[in-house]
Amino acid sequence: MSDPLPAGPPKLGLELSPDTRITDDGWLERELYAAAGLDGPPGILQGGLAAGVTASIARLVDRYRAPLTSLDARLYAPTPLEVPVRARVRATDDAARYLVETRHGDTRLVGAEVELAGHEPAPQAFDLAELARVPLPEPVPQHVFPSCFVCGPEPSHPYGQRLHPRYHGDGAIVQPWVVEPELGDARSVVDPLLISAVLDCPTVWASIGHVQAQGHKGALLAGYHLRSFRDAPVMEPLRLVARLDEGDGRKIRARGALVDEDGVIYAVVSAFHVSVPDVPGR
Repeated sequence: MSDPLPAGPPKLGLELSPDTRITDDGWLERELYAAAGLDGPPGILQGGLAAGVTASIARLVDRYRAPLTSLDARLYAPTPLEVPVRARVRATDDAARYLVETRHGDTRLVGAEVELAGHEPAPQAFDLAELARVPLPEPVPQHVFPSCFVCGPEPSHPYGQRLHPRYHGDGAIVQPWVVEPELGDARSVVDPLLISAVLDCPTVWASIGHVQAQGHKGALLAGYHLRSFRDAPVMEPLRLVARLDEGDGRKIRARGALVDEDGVIYAVVSAFHVSVPDVPGR
């Protein structure tokens, strides 16, 4: 059998099977496997990874190798770790756009539209860019998602990021981030999958005051839109910033960005979270 294909940095442990089949309804299908340690909630793939891997799936069928432009994902059900799921992709009628799904049995886990047409023009996100210049707040380790690959204080993954929330007033997060070379590609560029992952959690913590006001413990990613503007370098000081835009009962909308200390924006996300009274397990 052929070796599995890495989805994103090989050190992560997200893999796609090289063997494919065409379904009766026209999808190209292969298996996706997420290794232990990539948790958001225990035993469940972290939400930003579950959304971001749709770009990796689309990349395998794209001929032109242009950078990621955007992805627009809906998360319908948790993606289990250490269990093969089906990854499906098909081209749309628009150039460089793909529909992507992941499924476990008859359950749709994630549905997304991915565009691979090169970076978008410079964004208009001044309120996020201004967070690049504020003094860094002190880290406050959280224990709602203790094993989270991105923000957990006790991740089991060897490259767990331990990005503890840093609160800048009410409803804003500012965190430093330097990417290890092992998580970059041959050009020393950060994979969009990893960017998708690390921008999910800050949008949760920017919203945590609203979550707690509902008497709830946490929030789960339900919708995610990522736009990419330029390649982010490894081993350079970057910042993850986020702001709460709106909280309406259990419905939460927040935005985040990857920026450098000069205010240059590399990627922006818009996240739709659902507040939950307890953190689910698998």
